[in-house]
Amino acid sequence: MYKTILAVSEGGPDAAMSFRLAARIAALFDATVDAVHFSEVRRGDADIALQSMPFLKSDSDTRVEGRARESERAYRELIASLPGATFSGSGLTRARLVAMGRESSLLLLGRPGADPENIAPETVQAALHECARPVLIAPPHLGPRPMSSVVVAWNGSAQAARAVGYALPFLARAEKVTILVAGAAPDTVGTPFLVRMLGRHGIVAMVETMDPGDVSGRARGRALLDYTREKGAGLLVMGAYGHRGLSNFLGLGGATSKVIASCPVPLLVAH
Repeated sequence: MYKTILAVSEGGPDAAMSFRLAARIAALFDATVDAVHFSEVRRGDADIALQSMPFLKSDSDTRVEGRARESERAYRELIASLPGATFSGSGLTRARLVAMGRESSLLLLGRPGADPENIAPETVQAALHECARPVLIAPPHLGPRPMSSVVVAWNGSAQAARAVGYALPFLARAEKVTILVAGAAPDTVGTPFLVRMLGRHGIVAMVETMDPGDVSGRARGRALLDYTREKGAGLLVMGAYGHRGLSNFLGLGGATSKVIASCPVPLLVAH
């Protein structure tokens, strides 16, 4: 059960994305939201950030302050009225953000890439690799009934199993749960055991397969996104694959990066 939600904003479009979804989930699970403003670009490391991610612009003092005000405005508008809600403003360090994440039931962030002036991909990396908690990525536009239909991307891996375990509260409330097995026979990746486990939680799941063929990771990611759209799903659950040291976007595999950067519905991921 999700009782403590850490909703992260960097002060751009992600503020409304993250905080709006956090408010809905808090109402669903009678949870408390701790909202934070976190600015990844600091004066001391702005040059490093710009070298690693050239599309970023160096934030001026005015811009940084404006972003903090935007996070606080979104908090007042979307979350402040919720029982027990808190807000932490400027000055939050990466170490403190990670510590707060580890003390939460669920981390919620806006989709990286929605604002080219934010370094949100680094924040997603920290959440996935360091917090040991489920990470929920909010899309720019939230449907009227998120999480009523859930697609679970399943390949039998430890990451996928961890994501399913984290997602159980959502799965238990969903009207429809689909387990999608891509590029493998369901029996070879333990799908019957997954269906049995979910059934013991009162969750009826149907199994479907997809064969994207011998394509790149990004193409597999696109195929998964297309399937999610076609099914009208309100939540996608998947494992996050890759290593922190990789140099590509998010430091993750091509399929995972593609899905995180483009998923049109809330995305629950676990590493």
